[in-house]
Parts: sequence; structure tokens; C-alpha cells
Amino acid sequence: MGLSVSVGWSQNAEYSPYSRFGFGLVGTLQTPVSAGLGGMESVMFSNYQFNPNNPATASALGQTTLQASGTSTSLSMREGTASNATALYGSAGPIGLAIKKQGGSNTLIIGASPFSNSGYAITRTQEIDGIGMVQERYDGSGGLTKAHIGWAHTIKNKGYVSAGPNDSILIQKSVLHTGIQTQYLFGEVTRTAMLDVVDVTFLDHRARVESQHRSLSANIGVIYDHLLYAKYQGNQSFEKSASMRFGLLYTPQSNLTSEFLSIDETTQNLGGIDIPLDTAFFDSSDKFLARMPASWTTGMSLMFNHANGRRLAFGVEYGETQWGTASKSFDSHLQVDDMKWVRSSASRASLEWTPGNADRHHPTWGKGTYRLGISRVIQPYEISGSPIVANTVSGGFSIPLVGSRSLSRLHFGMEIGERSAGDGSLEETYARMHVGFSLMPFFKNNWLKERLYD
Repeated sequence: MGLSVSVGWSQNAEYSPYSRFGFGLVGTLQTPVSAGLGGMESVMFSNYQFNPNNPATASALGQTTLQASGTSTSLSMREGTASNATALYGSAGPIGLAIKKQGGSNTLIIGASPFSNSGYAITRTQEIDGIGMVQERYDGSGGLTKAHIGWAHTIKNKGYVSAGPNDSILIQKSVLHTGIQTQYLFGEVTRTAMLDVVDVTFLDHRARVESQHRSLSANIGVIYDHLLYAKYQGNQSFEKSASMRFGLLYTPQSNLTSEFLSIDETTQNLGGIDIPLDTAFFDSSDKFLARMPASWTTGMSLMFNHANGRRLAFGVEYGETQWGTASKSFDSHLQVDDMKWVRSSASRASLEWTPGNADRHHPTWGKGTYRLGISRVIQPYEISGSPIVANTVSGGFSIPLVGSRSLSRLHFGMEIGERSAGDGSLEETYARMHVGFSLMPFFKNNWLKERLYD
């Protein structure tokens, strides 16, 4: 069997053959910060970029923030010892706007991000007795996008800690970040299978399924920061501290409205163009009602801060999505032969480090924040009883935007991983680069800030 893959820059973010099932590969794109942290969503995030999958992270922003990103992926595929293919392609990433008054406790969130992507092109050639050379082609395109609007709120609790032997100081001892958002999932996925007989005395066959999907749901996030200890000197200057963070993210099950168009037809190739001759089967299902799965993610992290700006944080998280339960309501067009919908899961761990003493280092790199992460993600379907598993190692950093006098940042994330069904069939290795920015207003032009004079 030979593999061929389309190459280019488009809405597709995955040209993997594994994207041919269901809605495509789910959750393949994140923000650069999240990608550098192994895809973590519940407890590890930045004060300069929020995670569109967790509305509670927007409450940690210091002020109004506009963010956007893009990705570039190199994908290598191998099946056995004789078949291999490579592809290089790119896509836009999540985009969002968080509107927040500096020092305020409320944040309005607006944005859109990819949810799933499908973009494969597979070719297989074989010899059949009595017919001759036969070529099979499988193509797919499209994907689902998630638009969201939400609200985040911060609740702070203060308390006294000792500052030297005979004094104390009032500081922030705990913070509760909460967020809720409405998500509208929409998009179209197209799958085409073509049987092309080289001998022109035989007719060819083409089967095409077009599906459109829409779903409205909610997404809730809660993050709790608790101060373990804080040390202040006798002059009430900060020395060091440690805190613990817990997070929970939940999306309930929701309705899925789908429309399907399925057509099987005989064709003949004339001058490189497949001309339809006769329709063998046609089916159109309007507004089929199914269910999208419930999901949850929880995690914890530890953070250590020093007076010179040095910061070290590490965290772990685990999450599940109940695709196996929701798939019982799916239309037959989402139930592919030899494929079974199952519960998906994701295990992640990450480390984040800010060096501190920025004035002693490079004026740009010395003020950066650096990240490492690992993840193991099980996709929501099994092929011939084998689950599809992706293991990824990632890293990234955020640096100040050169020339900007605001807190704006440039963000980079890099993922290197492998994905396979574990049965010795198709094995993939991929390297993905995420590049993005977050823009914040200069303090003299800060939005939503009351003027002291007219």
C-alpha cells in the first residue's frame, strides 16, 4: 500500500489517516502556552494568555488581552517496511479576546478555536484476479470549530503573616478563579472513497458522505490557589513563598444536531476527471439529533516564588471524555466499519520556570518564562480493537514583545510525538510548532480605566 498526503496551508490541522473516523482527530490544537505545557488546561496557565478550553484561566489575566496563534506541522507516516509518506502543513490556531479592567475581578471572554480536524489522502494499489490493477483512494476534509463567549470571576481572601519577629503584614492567602462559557460547536466533515480500475472496460465506484454538525453546550472551570507559606523580612519586603493549586474543568453532555448526505455512484475516468454515470445509493438525513459527550479534567500543581522574580511550578492532570456513552445515539454514518467509539483520556505533566534576576540576564530572554511537558492521549475510538494512542514531549517559552512598552508577549510551543494504534499497522511521528502573541494595552492607554480628569 502507498500513502500520499496533500500539503498546504488551510483550515485543516491534521493530514493524518487517523482523522478519517468520526469528526476527525479531536483536540489536536492548543494555544502555544498550553502546547508547551503538554496540553494542560486545568492548573497550569499564564498571566499573559488564557486557555480557551477553561474560562477560569481568563480571570488570572492582569488586564484586557487579545491573543491569536498559528501552527506548522511536519508529519511522517509509516506502514510496515515498504510504505511511508511525509507532509508539511499549517493552520490557524485559537483566537480570543478577554476584556478586563486592570485590577478588576470580572472578565468577559470571546473567542474561537479548532475542535477537530480531518484532512487525509490515502492511496492503495493492488492486483485482483480477473480485473487487473485496482487503485483505492480515500480522501477527507473539514473539521469542527468551537466558538465561545463566557464570563470569569475572581474571589480573593486576605490574611496576616509574620514579617520579622515583631510585625505582621496583610497579604493575599487564597484565590478562587471561576469561569463559565457557552460553546457553539459547528462545522462540516466530508469523506470520499474511490475504487478506480485501471482497465477501462470496467466502471469505477465512488462513495461520498458529507456531514454537518452543530451543538450548543456549556463549559465550567474552577481553580483554587492556596498559600502554603510566605516569608517576609522585618522591613515587610517579600522574600519567598510557596502555594498549591487545584483545578477542575467540566463540560456536561449536550445535544448534537447533524445532517448527512450519502451517495454511492458508478463513475468513469475521462481525461483525469471522474464522471458520474449512475447512482447506486442515495440517502439524505436532515437534522438528526444525537448527543455530544460529557468530559472532565482535574489537576494540581505546586508553585514556588522568590523575591528576585524566580518562579518554579510543576503540575499534573488527568481527564476523560465519555465518547463511548454518547456514541450510542450516533447516526450510522458516524459508525465506521472496524471502528468503535470508546472513552478517551489524557494524562499530562508539566514544568514551568522563570529564571529571575532579569536585569542581570538578556533584556528579552532574561524576562522569559520557559516550559516543558509530557502527555499521553488516547483518542476516542478503537480500530479493530486497538486504541489510538499519542505520546508527546513538548516545550515552549514566552518573552516580552520587543519594542512594546506594555505587558504584551510572544509565545512559542513545540510538540514532538508519535501516534499509533499499537497493532503494528500505521505509525506516525510528528513535530508541531505553535507561534502566537498576546497584546495588552500600554498603561497610559489602558482600557476600562477611569480617568482622573476630563
